[in-house]
Amino acid sequence: MSAPSDANLLEAWRGGDDRAGELLFNRHGAAIARFFENKVRVGAEDLVQATFLAMIEKREVVTIDFRAYMFAIARNVLRSHVRRLARDRGVDPDVSSMATMDPGPSTLAGQRREHRLLLEGLRHLPLDSQVLLELHYWEGLDAGTIAKITGGQASSARQRLTRARRKLDEVMAQLTATPELLATTLQDLEGWAAQIRGMLGGEKGGSGPDLEGGGPA
Repeated sequence: MSAPSDANLLEAWRGGDDRAGELLFNRHGAAIARFFENKVRVGAEDLVQATFLAMIEKREVVTIDFRAYMFAIARNVLRSHVRRLARDRGVDPDVSSMATMDPGPSTLAGQRREHRLLLEGLRHLPLDSQVLLELHYWEGLDAGTIAKITGGQASSARQRLTRARRKLDEVMAQLTATPELLATTLQDLEGWAAQIRGMLGGEKGGSGPDLEGGGPA
């Protein structure tokens, strides 16, 4: 018997089946953890929990596929968190990077120098660019799905991805004084990104919030 689709599980969850909601969280919880991992140095677990709770509260109004819906929620939770960080540091959240708003190296320990350069390069991008590239590289999302998450048209998302990738190349060049390291990182960027994805803590899974009593009133 094939596993139920996200759409079927969502419909059952809306009808009061808390087990269906748990299955959705088990299926996608690791992706939500990955979403926050290279962006937030402290408190990422709290943001994952806030995302889960927001999904429970808003499950009746889903108008896009569940995966896009949950990343849209996670993005909104992140943006609220970032606005608080930016206010505390007196910077503009629309143009600042997580390296500026949440200083310090990535909490991810890359096994290779190329991993570390890529992770730091992503953290030094403006947040929206980091989100776009990590959704693309970590989750394999295309421009159409990213557009559902961030708003706008697929063509616009495709252009923003291209600009973000170009900016990432520039930032990594600024972060390393070793031309050889930059060259090996750029030559197989997708390969290094795939390896990092396998090291992300979200791959270990995690539990969502308690869904008991979570059916519609």
